[in-house]
Amino acid sequence: MSKKILKADFVFEYVIRDVNLLYWNKRIAAMKKGKKMERYKVILVDDEAEVIDMIEKKIHWNDLGFEVAGSATNGVKALELVEKLQPDVVLTDIKMPYMDGLELSRRLNREYPNIYIMLCTGFDEFEYAKEAIKIGINDYLLKPVTSAGLIEALRKAADAILEEQEKSRLLERYFVSYEKYTEFLDQTDYKGVDRKLVSDFLKLGSVDECDAFVEEYFAAIGEHNYQSLLLRQYMTMDIFYCVQEFLKRIKAELSDIPEQAVNIQMVPKVIGNVEMTKEYLKEEFRIALQARDSVSQDRYGSVIRDAKNFIREHFNQGDLSLNQIAAHIGVSPSYFSSIFKQETGQNFVEYLTQVRMERACELLKCTSYRTAEIGEQVGYNDAHYFSAAFKKAMGQSPKDYKASQLRQE
Repeated sequence: MSKKILKADFVFEYVIRDVNLLYWNKRIAAMKKGKKMERYKVILVDDEAEVIDMIEKKIHWNDLGFEVAGSATNGVKALELVEKLQPDVVLTDIKMPYMDGLELSRRLNREYPNIYIMLCTGFDEFEYAKEAIKIGINDYLLKPVTSAGLIEALRKAADAILEEQEKSRLLERYFVSYEKYTEFLDQTDYKGVDRKLVSDFLKLGSVDECDAFVEEYFAAIGEHNYQSLLLRQYMTMDIFYCVQEFLKRIKAELSDIPEQAVNIQMVPKVIGNVEMTKEYLKEEFRIALQARDSVSQDRYGSVIRDAKNFIREHFNQGDLSLNQIAAHIGVSPSYFSSIFKQETGQNFVEYLTQVRMERACELLKCTSYRTAEIGEQVGYNDAHYFSAAFKKAMGQSPKDYKASQLRQE
């Protein structure tokens, strides 16, 4: 089906149908299990009424599983609507009278933490982005927002909302009520799962440290706490979700992950006693870290391959630099230098010299070019510098190397 673009800022129904067909079918299947189909409520907030009208009319909200429940032209009115309509999503501009989008987002995050906040603004300034991240805004869109871009953002919002709803259902299905858990917390010194500690270990820990990490974690919780089945239920579920979020964030290939690490139905089976719970969590961490290392290796491998190919294509340029290669492959020079050394065992200059010397040896063996000409062809404009570099790398001068090759023939 052809995709007809009518304006720079919006794309009509052909794109909408194409982009969302599979997603919508998936969502119908997920939500239809005997329950009435629901639509997520959205409130649009912008100081320009025509912008709200354009967004509302150009997007096929129903096809995406949403409905526009209301709109406001400033943050104060938006808060009133939120209290009245209890929306799932708030899409807001930044620059507005009375209360801007950032302050509105702060209030929403504090008073209505379950609302998915999407910030849409024409102010492409890094400070706004940093403040948005600090506040906890879920998505940050820059104007002009294309129809396809907004569709993708709404799809992400729907996925996130659905996931949170599923978490709540699972907690109700597998575990005792939250009220009982909070009663338990009031009687203990347990403060809940330390998500930052778990996240840091997932990012920085090694596979060999998984057993020790779990043992130390349990020791820190205290035996009088982890002996409680109720606490183990909550803790195991919370760590399970930490791991799932981590695997999603690093874009791990879930089809390669053992089912036990991603199947929520395993959790009730492993909390019967403390040792079972420990072994399950140790394996959960091991699988997550192995996936992380595999993803990192693949990512590094691609960067290194691109860098090596670029070097082999441009080694004859005398001014070829680490900065040029880093810019070509899209990473910072310091990052490139670090991973290149880590993955190849050589720094950039050593590898470049190796490539140049390999080519110089081929030319010395197979051509009648003079030393200075060969030096120029491999990136050395100064014949004396080339001779010195060659002798340092090969243990003999270019002239002696050529003579030795002729004798062998």
